[in-house]
Amino acid sequence: MAEHAIAERLLYRLIRRHIAGTTMSSAIEKARELNDRKLPVSIAFLSESAHDSTKARYATTTYLELIRRIARLGLKASIQVPLDQIGFDISDEVAEKNVNEILTTARNYGVFVWLEIRDHRSALPAFLQEAKGVGYAVSIDRSEDYIRENRGQIKAIKMLCAEAHGDGKDAGKRVLGRVKSATRLVKNAVVQSAPETALRSLLNGSGMKKSIIFELQLGYSGKKMSMIVKRGGRVSVYIPFGKDWEHYAVSRTPERYARFLATRILKEAR
Repeated sequence: MAEHAIAERLLYRLIRRHIAGTTMSSAIEKARELNDRKLPVSIAFLSESAHDSTKARYATTTYLELIRRIARLGLKASIQVPLDQIGFDISDEVAEKNVNEILTTARNYGVFVWLEIRDHRSALPAFLQEAKGVGYAVSIDRSEDYIRENRGQIKAIKMLCAEAHGDGKDAGKRVLGRVKSATRLVKNAVVQSAPETALRSLLNGSGMKKSIIFELQLGYSGKKMSMIVKRGGRVSVYIPFGKDWEHYAVSRTPERYARFLATRILKEAR
């Protein structure tokens, strides 16, 4: 238990600049700060997958309130909603009810919704095949399959890089290839957390930088962000918030910190 508490504390130190905090108000405040700098944002609620309808409903009402607050404050912000938070792992009926309420509310308030799909199926669920005004966020390694399998139904794609690549040139080349393939098929494309090698290639004469948006983690270097904008790249910022930040921290913590973290845990546990 002591080692677990130490690990959690150290992990939070590493990740805290990449999350807005545990409350919706903290995310809204970050969004306002970034909007003041002319940067649009995408806000996500950090919550575990729902395995009962009560938890799915809680996540749904959180997103409904988030939509209303974004609209009320006139923020330039979208929301990113993982389907497993709102009932996808329970049943299609539960997920459909919650998705429809979120999408209807979002359309009424003029807020764009990204639905994040984490399972391994390539075809969209039946209840989403007629959905309007929505984009889909999927692992970059599965993005082309999703677009081809659902040709004509996906109008906007967000390619999630953070959990799909490692470090180094090979990862950068793979991401670059996936982005090229996706942008041939879909006009509205966002690349979230691209590795540095792919980011440089996309900015340096690839011809694609005007057709995509680079979505960067909260806490990303302001100097590097300015460099992307100066080179003609369009930028948005991903703002996660919530108490269930552990999975996000583990998936986003750079691999180079692993040895440092283990060393600190052993040292403090003595």
